[in-house]
Amino acid sequence: MRIGILGYPQSGKTTLFNVLSRAHAPTGLGAASSGAIQIGTVQVPDPRLEALRDMFEPKKYTPARIEYIDLAGQADSGRNQSALLPQQITSADLILLVVRAFDDPAVHHPEGSVDPMRDVSNFTDELLLKDMAVVEGRIERLKKAKGTGAKEAVEELPLMERLLEALEAGTPLRDIELRPEEEKSVRGYQFITAKPLLVVFNTGDGEAAGAGLVEKYAAGNKVLAVEISGKAEMEIADLEGDEQREFMELLGITSSGLDRVIAASYGLLGVCSFFTVGTDEVRAWTIPDQTPAVEAAGAIHSDLQRGFIRAEVVGGKELLEVGGMSAAKEKNLVRLEGKEYLVQDGDILNIRFSV
Repeated sequence: MRIGILGYPQSGKTTLFNVLSRAHAPTGLGAASSGAIQIGTVQVPDPRLEALRDMFEPKKYTPARIEYIDLAGQADSGRNQSALLPQQITSADLILLVVRAFDDPAVHHPEGSVDPMRDVSNFTDELLLKDMAVVEGRIERLKKAKGTGAKEAVEELPLMERLLEALEAGTPLRDIELRPEEEKSVRGYQFITAKPLLVVFNTGDGEAAGAGLVEKYAAGNKVLAVEISGKAEMEIADLEGDEQREFMELLGITSSGLDRVIAASYGLLGVCSFFTVGTDEVRAWTIPDQTPAVEAAGAIHSDLQRGFIRAEVVGGKELLEVGGMSAAKEKNLVRLEGKEYLVQDGDILNIRFSV
């Protein structure tokens, strides 16, 4: 899973990148002017998988991973950052937009004042313009090709004109209903407004428990919002165990910003995790919701999908409750499922196959 992080300079974007990826990328205006790409990979914290690790004591432990990509903003202006989006961002599975919601006279805002709702609107308008430029360029080329009788141009031109009409009306492409064959034809363009959007309001450290911005923001299709105090989260990341829990209680939050962003990201992308366990390895696998067992097997290895016979399935919660695989089998909690079984979040799978 790849998440591209965007936002105006001085929004706390790179601070959030450091929180999420456990990195130490430089922050501030000097860092923003560099235009550098920063990439960080983080293991997805999952108490269920950690408990399974403690149960099986495997030689190898492999949690799911998320790759965060941070694009440094422009120091001289908050505008037109979207025009500079590199391939690493446009190929991301989800866009995370960091919006400044903290007041600090020492930190300049490109617009001269802090107004989170204005900034969300302005930035999403920029993303619409970026996609509009791509569609307009494609339409121009298709019209030229249509004059030569090219079949592709005749079929694709009406679709592109429909997309352009939507973008000009301020409608992101994620809100456009497309037939499966249409989705396939536009996939290669990597339209930024077709991707799920997670808006993160970066609040002051005195508002770590929230400032009511999520309620004010009208989230739409494949759009969610969360509130996080980047400054407070940096402090949380430096603490462990009881000290961390006590500090979070003091702030009035029950889960870290990392956990909340991951939960929102999984929900927006429509994905879940299943597990494979044993003394060799305990591992999490990320798949789309409602994935049939045979396709889940393919996530592990193509041979397992090709030679799929049955999947031995037990719920992770049930296995942990009874204390082990032997006990789960004695209590008839382990069942055999066929190809069409829809894998559930937290399932433990053992694939029977023959090739």
